Amino acid sequence: MFSNPPDLPSLTVNRSFIEEFIAAQKPCCALGLTEVENRQCAFIALRTETAIPYHVTDDGFSLGHTLIGNSKFEVIHFGFEFYNFQTYNVLINPNNPIAKIVLRSMIESGDYFFFTLDESNGSVTAFRSEIRNDTLLYLTKNWGRIQQSTTTTNQYLEALIHFVQDPIVPGPLLHWVCKDNINYLDLTQDRLEMKPA
Repeated sequence: MFSNPPDLPSLTVNRSFIEEFIAAQKPCCALGLTEVENRQCAFIALRTETAIPYHVTDDGFSLGHTLIGNSKFEVIHFGFEFYNFQTYNVLINPNNPIAKIVLRSMIESGDYFFFTLDESNGSVTAFRSEIRNDTLLYLTKNWGRIQQSTTTTNQYLEALIHFVQDPIVPGPLLHWVCKDNINYLDLTQDRLEMKPA
């Protein structure tokens, strides 16, 4: 079930991805691809400790993003501010193969989705990006560095520890999950269609 405008089309995702995402420890976040209107589109999915109320999601949210690190490595920080409710943070390793594919899709098309899942009632709230030139400006400006990233797992973990100790933005840090199985980007098999309610 979706809480969204009535003209939102059906979205197809990889079923195994959704199963792992729902089984992951909350709070968590994942990157993936969805099929919408016969083309692939990037998405970011969130599962928060407490479900985000509908009156909050109805007001939408603000996406912030930046590159953090030093001259040797970088990680991507996303901040999701749900107005008058909570800001959620996630750190992504740009050297991850799934991240590279999903981020490239986001930057090249400017079209992507955000999902918030509430498995207690089987609902999904979907947001489609507003396609504007400045939506992913900072990521676009740093795309060359992101594409060439060599950030290791240890460097990524170091950035996580530093962020927990001194967060850029207050708010829960979501665990990045479903990041090790490239097959989750395959939408030709193991398909799950999510239809608007």
